[in-house]
Amino acid sequence: MRAAVIAEDRSIDIIEIPDPTPGAGEVRIRVSRSGICGSDLHALHNPRYPSGAVMGHEVSGVIDELGSDVTNWQVGQRVALYHGTPCGHCSTCRAGHSHICRNHLDTALGLGTVQGGMAELIVVNHTLLHALPDDVSDEAGSVAEPLAIAIHGVVKGQVDPDVGVVVLGAGPIGAMVACALRARGSERVVVVDPNPLRRAAMSTMGFAAVDLEDVGSSVRGHLGGRPSVVFECSGHPTAAGLAVSLADSAGRVVLQGVPLEPVALSQFAVVQKELDIIGAASCTPSELDEALQHIQAGRIPVEQLVSVVAPLSEAGRYFADLTHGDGRHLKVQLDPTA
Repeated sequence: MRAAVIAEDRSIDIIEIPDPTPGAGEVRIRVSRSGICGSDLHALHNPRYPSGAVMGHEVSGVIDELGSDVTNWQVGQRVALYHGTPCGHCSTCRAGHSHICRNHLDTALGLGTVQGGMAELIVVNHTLLHALPDDVSDEAGSVAEPLAIAIHGVVKGQVDPDVGVVVLGAGPIGAMVACALRARGSERVVVVDPNPLRRAAMSTMGFAAVDLEDVGSSVRGHLGGRPSVVFECSGHPTAAGLAVSLADSAGRVVLQGVPLEPVALSQFAVVQKELDIIGAASCTPSELDEALQHIQAGRIPVEQLVSVVAPLSEAGRYFADLTHGDGRHLKVQLDPTA
């Protein structure tokens, strides 16, 4: 089968690798769509991910073959995939937080050890499967996993639908956080991004979108006051500090961006305003189910979130564009069937 792999020079190669075979409790999926995530972009230059690794964890596809002991699924069923199997025995799993299993780097799809979805076929444990309704597209099925991560942040932020909310960053996760907020009933949402193309995209989706210039006044003008909750989704080193400065007293700051260097924020402001600082990573299987429910109900503008569906052969081009481009793309998905 064809797969997009990390090359020795840390570029993307399209090569032929052996077809995987499902074992007991596993199924083989013929991949329909595999989204490129920000974590994939970071992984390309992370030595933990060896050359030859197949990335990709935002996957939809069709069951192609069943391993032994799999009785509740059928060949030909369309599915979306959860991203990994928790180990079940680490202290985090035992404490009921298996979505952030301490051993997830060894078990999650496309993280350097287990093959990911940027290939024609992928073998996964049957517990990762979520059925795709007939009226949910392949593109939407691939969007479900990152949307579930956005939902997880909204859940952790305990967002009351009546309060004002700011989302910093209109990249894929920021855009999906805004959509998740609206799907859950929030209407007073302002998205902040310096990129005019991304602001335009958010405006097209019906959100108030403002620049960084005089951002405090712009946000207060749209919301009629300071936001009760601020989501940091950009990963920029200055954004956590901005989130703290924007948040109202007794508010919450949810950190979902992943900066590649330490960040600075005013602890004085955190203390004086009694802010809650919350980290949010990953998602739970039930949140992926919720994502699919919102998608099926038409509450998520999938066609606007997915900028491009490209053949697998063009993976290298889009990795480069997402890393060094002008930000015009929100979500790029690869189609191994093309």
